[in-house]
Amino acid sequence: MEQNEKVNILLVDDQPAKLLSYNVILEDLGENIIQARNAREALEVLLRTDVALLLVDVCMPDLDGFELASMIREHPRFQQTAIIFISAIHLADADSLRGYEMGAVDYVSVPVVPEILRAKVRVFIDLYRKTKALEQINKELEERVTRRTAELQAAIERQSLLAREVDHRAKNAFAAIQSIVHLTRAETPDLFAEAIQGRIRAMARAHSLLSQSRWEGADLSRLVREELAPFSDSDRVQIIGPSILLNPDSAQALAIVIHELATNSMKYGALSVGGGQVHIYWRGSETGLTVRWREELGPTVSVPSRSGFGTKVINASISSQLKGEVKFDWRPEGLVCELNLPPTHMLVSNRPRIPVPPVDSIGVQGGHRLDGYRVLLVEDEPLVALMMSGILAGLGLNVTGPISALGEALVVAEAEFDVAVLDINLAGVLVDPLADVLLAKGVPIIFVTGYESPQLKKNYENSVIIQKPVDLDLLHGSLQQVLYDPNRSPPLVEVAKPVLASGRL
Repeated sequence: MEQNEKVNILLVDDQPAKLLSYNVILEDLGENIIQARNAREALEVLLRTDVALLLVDVCMPDLDGFELASMIREHPRFQQTAIIFISAIHLADADSLRGYEMGAVDYVSVPVVPEILRAKVRVFIDLYRKTKALEQINKELEERVTRRTAELQAAIERQSLLAREVDHRAKNAFAAIQSIVHLTRAETPDLFAEAIQGRIRAMARAHSLLSQSRWEGADLSRLVREELAPFSDSDRVQIIGPSILLNPDSAQALAIVIHELATNSMKYGALSVGGGQVHIYWRGSETGLTVRWREELGPTVSVPSRSGFGTKVINASISSQLKGEVKFDWRPEGLVCELNLPPTHMLVSNRPRIPVPPVDSIGVQGGHRLDGYRVLLVEDEPLVALMMSGILAGLGLNVTGPISALGEALVVAEAEFDVAVLDINLAGVLVDPLADVLLAKGVPIIFVTGYESPQLKKNYENSVIIQKPVDLDLLHGSLQQVLYDPNRSPPLVEVAKPVLASGRL
């Protein structure tokens, strides 16, 4: 209750004159004073009013003060209500003890001393207010605990749901990669690896777009632009279409389809010759989404005698997975492919669109080897480390690593290196201390990360950042870019096999 809120004081006495005198004595306290001339009236007041304190005359005709106190204490509401007995006769010790047993908290003798009565009443009124305030605090605390417990339970349930969803999506991604590996056919191991890497990178680009939107969907325009960026200059590819948000499953499937169409065009179609062009446009309506791919000014096209893996992937993705329709038109002047999808694959979102930045990459500068240059490789994922080590050694680099722990890498960093390839996060530990040491020595760094937007220090802003899964052409080109110096010749040192860190296979 509020500190300035008045409380109720109940005066119980069968003599009106005494009631009047008590009222005059207590009115200076500024509280509400209620009068009752007998026990019955007192009980009626108690049942309809919240009373802070009772002043009860011991001697009354029907029920005396002791009996009234006993009845009051039997009610759960009034078990803690303060009662002060007023007695005009001297009470024996036994009477006093009986009064305390009945719930009295104090005695006042007649004649009443006004100052003493006011002081005693004021004490119990203050106690009543503090008790009420404490009850309110406890109530609020209980409500807060209940609310926070409910919020925590909801958070746990959301976390559990998120974990299940991540597990579901990861397994779906692994299943898709497994299918790609199993179904891909190629004439040589190199062509097989190239095909696998391209398809996995297509999935990774779609995954990155979805992760930026918290898996609420991916913008079709940005998806198409990023999938086509590695294949051709922008002036050879015309992309026209409105901003349409795709649901996650549709986005990943379309990413694979666009990649397959672009790969086929690069090998056999319009993008395989200079001057060839690709036009891709789309439209969405209540009846569905239509995506049209058209090639021109390329080699003469004829209907293939059999369906390749790319065609099978497109048919499986659109027809089986997305329940859509694929139309291939093998025109002599170029392939036309039309994809028709049900409207359920398009989402309506109130989230602000993520701006589409220009997509560029570092091209391979002639595919030159990098014989003799010394590279420090720091990577904690065993399979990625093994792959990267082999690739770097295959380019002619003298590889130290792979090293998976920051402490070990800091020790090794005392040696001389021409370049470093560093995973940004090593089992939850940032490589900033190692990067600081290398940059202080003038060693250029290529950062590798699985994060879409890694948080780097300002002094790392000029370093190259490569997203996982690693684009090997981009890695090669990045190495040439940071190592190329027209004023110096490549180091004349013997090319060594990769140096494996202790405990690594």
